[in-house]
Amino acid sequence: MKRWWHLFLKLSLTLLVAVGLGLVYLNAHLTRQFESLSWAVGAKIFARPLELYQGAPFTLDQVRFELDLLNYQNVQGRPGQGQYQLDDQGIQVGIRGHAFPDGVEPDRFVRIDFAPRQVSALTDGRAQSLDIIRFEPLVLAQLSGAHADREIIRLNELPPRFVDLLIAVEDRGFYDHAGISVTGILRAALNNVLAGRFAQGGSTLTQQLVKNLYLTRERTLSRKALEAIYAILIDAGFSKERILEAYVNEVFLGQWGNRAIHGFGTASQFYFGRPINELSLSQQALLIGLIKGPSALNPRRFPERAIERRNLVLTLAASQGVITQTAAEAASKRSLSVPKSPADRIGRFPGYVSVVRRELTHDYSSKQLTMAGLKIYTALDPQVHRGLVEGRKQSLARLRDIGLDATAEVQLGALVVDIPTGEIQAVLAGRDHRIGFHRVLDARRQIGSLVKPFVVAAAIEQDTDLHAGSLVRDEAVSILDDQGAVWAPKNYDRTEQGVVRLETVVANSINQATVHLAFGVGLDPILERLQTYGIPVGPTKPPATVLGVSEMSPYQVASRYQGLLNQGHLAPLKAVRTVVDETGRTLSKRPFQTSRLMTARAAVQVDHMMRVGAKVGTGRAFGTRYAEVMASKTGTTDDGRDAWFVGADGRRLGVAWVGFDDNRKAGLVGSVAALPVITDAFQYVQRSNRSSTLPDGLRYIWINQSGQIVDQSCEGAEKRPLPIDYPEARADDCGAGDSDSQDGRWLKNWFGG
Repeated sequence: MKRWWHLFLKLSLTLLVAVGLGLVYLNAHLTRQFESLSWAVGAKIFARPLELYQGAPFTLDQVRFELDLLNYQNVQGRPGQGQYQLDDQGIQVGIRGHAFPDGVEPDRFVRIDFAPRQVSALTDGRAQSLDIIRFEPLVLAQLSGAHADREIIRLNELPPRFVDLLIAVEDRGFYDHAGISVTGILRAALNNVLAGRFAQGGSTLTQQLVKNLYLTRERTLSRKALEAIYAILIDAGFSKERILEAYVNEVFLGQWGNRAIHGFGTASQFYFGRPINELSLSQQALLIGLIKGPSALNPRRFPERAIERRNLVLTLAASQGVITQTAAEAASKRSLSVPKSPADRIGRFPGYVSVVRRELTHDYSSKQLTMAGLKIYTALDPQVHRGLVEGRKQSLARLRDIGLDATAEVQLGALVVDIPTGEIQAVLAGRDHRIGFHRVLDARRQIGSLVKPFVVAAAIEQDTDLHAGSLVRDEAVSILDDQGAVWAPKNYDRTEQGVVRLETVVANSINQATVHLAFGVGLDPILERLQTYGIPVGPTKPPATVLGVSEMSPYQVASRYQGLLNQGHLAPLKAVRTVVDETGRTLSKRPFQTSRLMTARAAVQVDHMMRVGAKVGTGRAFGTRYAEVMASKTGTTDDGRDAWFVGADGRRLGVAWVGFDDNRKAGLVGSVAALPVITDAFQYVQRSNRSSTLPDGLRYIWINQSGQIVDQSCEGAEKRPLPIDYPEARADDCGAGDSDSQDGRWLKNWFGG
């Protein structure tokens, strides 16, 4: 007996030592894991911030539009943080702070006054003038590869009574127990016995956290036992504050498709579209109530259940003195105030987000983009996007009216670019918000007459005597193409004018004159220059290239026109401005760089021809809508398969394509189908005139309708940029002048007339 007793003691001691060592190892393992606890936070993509200063080109409507996008609440009386109040002269706003790459914008109260089309004054709460204010940038998307969105918050970012509410409902002994509640376990065990099933767990906040972080959701006694051991070890090793902070960021509070909603910060944005520190008592109670069962208590699907649970949370909090009975009763009478659908961060800007992602993949891995908490600051302008969306709507409505969109299959792609910098301000990848095939980036279609400004630029670079008033033949032409077949292009309207000015070739998009111009200068030199401009030219160099058979995406078209309309300076298109890591350290900042696309002399002269097109040519519906000096070019391919439009003011360039994905004959026309998209894109931004500054080698000269140099006082005289060394062959008394003028001799010599 004694022998067996000694054996038992040895085995017990061995087991005790093994258990002790196991617990030591487990404690070390859990401690290491918990200390390194971090959440896979996907990169946040931001729009450009709204920056206001005295004289900033923003109206009250524009500012209010952006505040609504940012989910600021319109209130009566003095606004708090995340709120605004309107009056007859302006708007008062409680600005949310934001840590920008170049500094922190603090929370503060401001007043904004407006004059026509601009900000007239900025003052703070003490009526002191402010130089500039910046609102937090709009979140366009959060890139997540783990099917979970995260809005990480610290305890000091929670509303003052939020933690007390949480503890009152979920674990009133949190600060007193050692990770588990014995009374809670006993109470749960009794209820389970009475129910005849596993109905209640009796888990503390620490146990709930352990379950979410380390264990499965199976409801077994062994799992519960392990959960209790883990909770005790975590409680012993870490402060209550550290455990609470982990809990508020980890707790599961809902599901949206394949996206799991973890943490109160994320849930606040998901259910209310607002930061958690701006939630009312009623809204805080609703979030805490969801812990019990996010699916069964989903306020969008089961509002009655959600209200009942919210009110129970308020009652429990009042019974424990966390809030007053009066406050509980007032909060319980409020509506849920939950929008019918969650704020779709990606759904509003899918085309732009795709452009950003494609840019980022060159410099960052998928892991970095979905797990490292990066902040991506972009150039997206919500006002421009607003205009593009409206333009898309109007264009599709017009096409339905004329029967071209009856099957709802017509598609479009559009973007707007800042001309000096090449920054992309807005993108539409298709006819709606659904993202699939990206028609701005990936749809390569024939560009039609969009090539003509580049053909003319190439001709001017080849023959420096050419200018806006130069005369070009507009008559039938028949040549052998690269396949040995007869090619006889016709004008769109099937008419001929005999002789036209070079600017008219661009403004009215005249096919025959373009072909005469190309062959007059030399087809091979023209095609070679088109290639240097980035216009695709096939290996056989088909002559039809000068009429736009080359295939390009809207993105590629925009990149070429950016250089053309920037006095020949090409700036690579970009959406991303700055990338910042989770500590605020700038990882990359896109440098501003340009290269020479074409000579300034050629670019500026073609620019002026496009201005004529916006005034009296095929793009006049764009140019005459606004008072500013604009430039434009329409494009239409054979059988109306593709409709294009390019429009620009002094700052922005817009490109739109409309057509069918299957490239069917459609009868589309650029001025009808594509032009409205870009025209409306300019309505919500302050526009500016195209610059009148000329580069070296050009000067403004007045010419008549025949392209002859005349005095400014002559009827019909128009100012055009001409080479500074161009001979002044003047017309007599504003008349027809010498038939053997410089232009006349050039035309005869060119074509042997």
